[in-house]
Amino acid sequence: MNKFLSSPFLTFLFSGIVLFSCSTKDEESKKSLTVQINENNIIPFDEAIESIEFIPLKNDSDSPVNLNCSVWRLLVQDERIIYSTICNPDAKIHLYDLSGEHLKTIDKAGDGPEEYQFIQGMNLIQDTLTISVGSGVLKSFLLPDFEFIGSQKLSELFPFLLTFLEYSPGQWLVSPMFMGELDENGTYPVFKNYNSATNSISDLPLRATALTAEISEGEIAQIDPQTHLLNYAFSDTLFLFKEGKTEAFSVIDFGNRKMAKVDLGMDAQDFEATVVNQPYAFNMGKIWYTDSISRIKTFALSPNPNMDISNMRSFPIHEVFINHENNQAVAFPSFAGWSNGFGDAKDGYFYDVLQTEDWIYALEKGSFGSFGEVLEKQLSELNGFEDPILIKYKVKFD
Repeated sequence: MNKFLSSPFLTFLFSGIVLFSCSTKDEESKKSLTVQINENNIIPFDEAIESIEFIPLKNDSDSPVNLNCSVWRLLVQDERIIYSTICNPDAKIHLYDLSGEHLKTIDKAGDGPEEYQFIQGMNLIQDTLTISVGSGVLKSFLLPDFEFIGSQKLSELFPFLLTFLEYSPGQWLVSPMFMGELDENGTYPVFKNYNSATNSISDLPLRATALTAEISEGEIAQIDPQTHLLNYAFSDTLFLFKEGKTEAFSVIDFGNRKMAKVDLGMDAQDFEATVVNQPYAFNMGKIWYTDSISRIKTFALSPNPNMDISNMRSFPIHEVFINHENNQAVAFPSFAGWSNGFGDAKDGYFYDVLQTEDWIYALEKGSFGSFGEVLEKQLSELNGFEDPILIKYKVKFD
C-alpha cells in the first residue's frame, strides 16, 4: 500500500520475486520473451516521442478548487477526461472535455450510503465508475452525472484495495494490502482471486517479500477485455492473466545492473543504503499497456551521482516503454521523479498529469526538449495559468 511515508528512502522499500523451477524448455521460452533494458535505451524526451499534445486542465472559473494533489488518478474516455485528486479525506473527481475545459467537479466525500468515505482505487468500465472506499466496499456511479448505482462488499480481509478487477461475473482479481503474514520463504501472494458467490479467496502464484508492501500493491493493465497484464515492484517478469490463470509475458533483463535475489530479503536500513548508492536497476511495479506497447517505471536504470534525497525529481527514475512485437525498449527520465499518480493508456497514446511544480521544473530544466517551445507558446495564451497539465503522447521506436 502506498502509505505516503515521509522518508524519501522508504518510498522505495519494495521488492518482489517470482518463485518457480525451470526446465530446459522453460529457459528457452524465457529467452524468447526477454527484453534487454539498460542505459543505452535512454534517449531525450523529444527523440522518444512521435507526437504530443499538452492539455492544460482549466479550473472552474466560477468556483475554483485546488487541482494540485500528490495523489491523483487519470482515466480517459472517448468523450471525457476523469481526473481525480485523491488527497483524502478531501478527495474530488473532476470531469473535463478532451480539450481540458472543465465540465464539473464531484465532491461526494462523506459517510452516507451514496458517498465515498475514501478513494482507494478506481475502475472504469464504459460509463460505470467503481470506487474502492475502504473495508472491502466498492461503490459504483454512472457518469457523467455521478448517479449512484449501488455498492457491494468483497471481503473484510481487503481493508485497503487499490487494485481490483471483476474479470468475469462474481470473479475478482485483487491485490489487497499486505497484512503481515509471510510463508516459510518470507514471501506473500501479491494477487488473489476472490469469488463473491462463495466468499472464497485463492492465491495467484506471484509472490513478493515484505518490502514490496511498504509502498505498492500489484497493478493491472488491460490488453483486451479477457486478457490483462500484471506487474509488481521488483518482479523481473510481466505476467499475462487470462481466465483466472497467469503465464509469463515478458522477462526484463537489466544485465549487469540486475539485483541479486538474495538481496531482496534485505531489511529497511540496508535497502535505504542501497537506494542512496544506486548499485542496481529495478522495476518499480507500475504498468500501462496500449497497442502492443507496455510502460513501466524503473529506478537507477542510469545512476544519478547528483541525486538529492530532499528532491524527489532528482531520483533516477525512468519511464520505460517495451514494444512487445519486437522486444525493443526506449526510455526517458521521468518528469515527476517518484510520483503517487496513476496515468492512463488508450488507443496508442499514453497520458500523464504534470502537477504545476512538475511542468514548471521541466520547463526550467529543458526536459521537454524541442517540445518546450510548444508548451511555452500555449501558456503565453492562457494568461497566468497555474494548474496541472495533461500530456498525451505517442512513443516511437527505431
